[in-house]
Amino acid sequence: MEENKNMLIWIAVVVALLLLVGSFGMGSYGMMGFGMGFGFIFMLLFLGALIWLIVTLINATQSGKKEEDPSNILKKRYASGEITKKQYEEMKKELVRR
Repeated sequence: MEENKNMLIWIAVVVALLLLVGSFGMGSYGMMGFGMGFGFIFMLLFLGALIWLIVTLINATQSGKKEEDPSNILKKRYASGEITKKQYEEMKKELVRR
């Protein structure tokens, strides 16, 4: 939940910056104003922010889909010493039956 809240805050910051920076584009302050000198830089910043936003959203949606395989959970429990070898073997046989 906290991770989603942080992501939404970052998205809002990026959108606000893009709206602010977007006003300096070509023609906003005339040919000799900010448009010619900073237009290219702001275009690169905009594209970079857009790519970052897309990657962040894709990673956020993928992180919720990661479910562990029951056999991997069982292996981790055995490796951490939570269960004995006998319990591990019994549970492994039970998983194979399903």
